[in-house]
Amino acid sequence: MAEIPPNNPNHPRWLLDLENWAIRDYREIEDEVLQNGYGIISYTWGRWASWNQVPPDVPAGLQWPVPLVEVLPLGLARRVVSSMGIQYVWWDWMCVPQGNASTLQPELLEAKGQEVGKQMVIYQGAKRSIVWLHQTTWGKESPVEKLLKNQIPKQNLPEYLAAVDGLLQDIQAAEPWLTSGWTLQEGVLLSETLLLDHEGEALRDERFLHNQGQASVLDLTAGLTTFAIHIATAFLKMSETQDGGDYDEVVQFIRASDANYQNVAQFLGRLLRSGLIAYTKKSPLYILAGKFSRNYGVQEDQCWALLGALELANVTPWYSNVADMDRVKSVFFANLLQEHQWSTLLVAGAGEGEGEQKISQLPWHLKVTDGNYLPLGIFFDVNWKPDLPGLSWTYPSPLVKDAIHIQTKTGAPFAVLKARDNGSALCRRYEQLPTADEAGSIRILPVGPLEPSKALFFPIADLESRPNMPGSRCIEIIPTETGAHPAGIFRGVIDIWATEATFEKLHYTKLSMLSGV
Repeated sequence: MAEIPPNNPNHPRWLLDLENWAIRDYREIEDEVLQNGYGIISYTWGRWASWNQVPPDVPAGLQWPVPLVEVLPLGLARRVVSSMGIQYVWWDWMCVPQGNASTLQPELLEAKGQEVGKQMVIYQGAKRSIVWLHQTTWGKESPVEKLLKNQIPKQNLPEYLAAVDGLLQDIQAAEPWLTSGWTLQEGVLLSETLLLDHEGEALRDERFLHNQGQASVLDLTAGLTTFAIHIATAFLKMSETQDGGDYDEVVQFIRASDANYQNVAQFLGRLLRSGLIAYTKKSPLYILAGKFSRNYGVQEDQCWALLGALELANVTPWYSNVADMDRVKSVFFANLLQEHQWSTLLVAGAGEGEGEQKISQLPWHLKVTDGNYLPLGIFFDVNWKPDLPGLSWTYPSPLVKDAIHIQTKTGAPFAVLKARDNGSALCRRYEQLPTADEAGSIRILPVGPLEPSKALFFPIADLESRPNMPGSRCIEIIPTETGAHPAGIFRGVIDIWATEATFEKLHYTKLSMLSGV
């Protein structure tokens, strides 16, 4: 076997030389690459791969077998890749060892994990990139083009919602780039990248603001994200007042009946699960929610295929014959929480019914990593409090409860609020409810009095004040343990407006939020 180049966390091991049709050790071409750059192509091929057949004209120097993909001849793919006009290209199946623990030598299997772990660096280092939607042809009434050009008939609201639902289903059925787990990450990392169709052509329209009027990845998400925010804002408005003073079409519709409210809330849940909403970096809960619509050929890639999109640079993936997904998810979640901190917890509480409790009964590393939570950030902007204490998590054991710990770096105490019995406060709660399609939905309860309880509230963000009532967005915690190791059950986000005398401040050096298990 040829030498495997040593791992360097700052660049890929291999690049494909298009001119000489050969795999090159990055070290051999580093000077050229630093001067001229390299390109990246993102496309899907796994579902058509025939691993027992070898494609013709495989590049020289390839150290692992690659499959035949009859519907995507290598010559066509090579022509599309060459459209970038750059000699060296990072092409996943040519530059990341393909196979698993039973087909790859241990050294290549280890190299595979290392290359997967530095996707963010590889994508950030690329000078040019393309996304190849090879099952789409512009000008032939494709659902992707319909979405990009916003050609959804705008009639009444119910018909428009149904049309968007139908279009998303058509897109996911027609274009595999929008159902692949790997491309969920690649879309985040390549947000301004050109979308090319089967023939390698770009889509031009004056509505596209980037790439000289040519469609790019962010154009897939812009219109839907704006619409999702409009819907979410309507729910927030309705929580403020129950009269008919708002003339927004969505507000009027959801106020008309409980059935309308539920239908639109469930639609918003499906939209958030499409992987096309707030499809950007620094959006961990949106990205994880998008896993709902994606497929993964290898179990571990449910986590590893998102490391770059979530900017988790300190994880080195591993693959084995029998996937230990509990371990994979625990490592993933610990790093996710370390990187994104309080953004990871911008979620609703669960309702009181048996079905509603399904999420709360899961351990932290499963319910977050599996994308069970819908992102509350769609409903509001977040003005974080300064100098929030840090969050940490350790894997639970028979002697250690499953908890996220609040603690400052210095060990200094922090304040948590508890309502006095004679206080005056208003609150708004958010609840995540189960749905038949498993997408879930968010219910926003009307603003009303904060009832006396033993609950603790940790302020994480500022809210606009009401008359004589400053506002805070808080995490609600139901105490279960006091003394040397105080802890409580996590109940999600709650908005609170209160007079200064409403709360007493309790000071802790450490407070543990239990998952509810």
